[in-house]
Amino acid sequence: MNHNRRHFVAGTAALAATQLVGAGTAKAQSHRDGRTPIARAEYDAPQIGNGLFTCIRTPESVDGPFYYESSLRRRAIAENRRGLPLKLRIGVAGAQIPGNACPPLLNAVVDVWHADADGLYSNVGLDIQTQDTVGKTFMRGHQVTDQNGYVEFDSVVPGWEIVPVPPPRNVFLRTTHIHVKVFHEHKVVTTQLYFPDELLDDLYANVDPYRTHRQMTAPGAEKSFDRVRNGEDVIFQGEESQPMSIRRDGNLVIAEAMIGIATDGGTGIAPLFR
Repeated sequence: MNHNRRHFVAGTAALAATQLVGAGTAKAQSHRDGRTPIARAEYDAPQIGNGLFTCIRTPESVDGPFYYESSLRRRAIAENRRGLPLKLRIGVAGAQIPGNACPPLLNAVVDVWHADADGLYSNVGLDIQTQDTVGKTFMRGHQVTDQNGYVEFDSVVPGWEIVPVPPPRNVFLRTTHIHVKVFHEHKVVTTQLYFPDELLDDLYANVDPYRTHRQMTAPGAEKSFDRVRNGEDVIFQGEESQPMSIRRDGNLVIAEAMIGIATDGGTGIAPLFR
């Protein structure tokens, strides 16, 4: 990756002004309930110093029903599934002390999982989705951040999806998104990353296989449902999320996200991945 520490710190310092919510995640909250940012007093210890925080951890989102811990350590996760190629760049920064504004965190584990272009997850049975993918591993993987705090994944742009839920709702419609967990020592951040509606509208109007995936159903559903955009997604709305920064390079979509973890150190390996 063509990233260096100077660019990382500059980028995260700019994000600090908006409290480093991470691309495609919710706005930071000011109180603590176990899923919200670390309070200033909790980090006001001798080894940390007495200055003010320059950034804040990315607030948490829901796991969703399709996460499991045994993903492969790899960069390429698409496993030849069809779809528009996607390069996903994720930077991980630490909310730390003054003078080290959001420093890059090396050796953080970044675990991603998402649907394929048809809205299907790997390792899921017919009780949850319309195709049995039990035992398959597509669109799942984890990597460890380099000395500049970055990882990259090669995948395809996901499709929108339907999640079965108990009555009376029966189904939960989701816009296109990517799930991410970041592990640093004993700290974990779970979030979701989103794509701009403009990109998705173009794909579903003009690009296969997306333009044939504008309707979808789920086990137990009595009808098919139309695709939802970001503004119609309850989680996207509820968490006041924002899409990732993206650009097109020919037949490739490049998406970038920044995720912050409150930490007192710059290195770490999560015990879940040895």
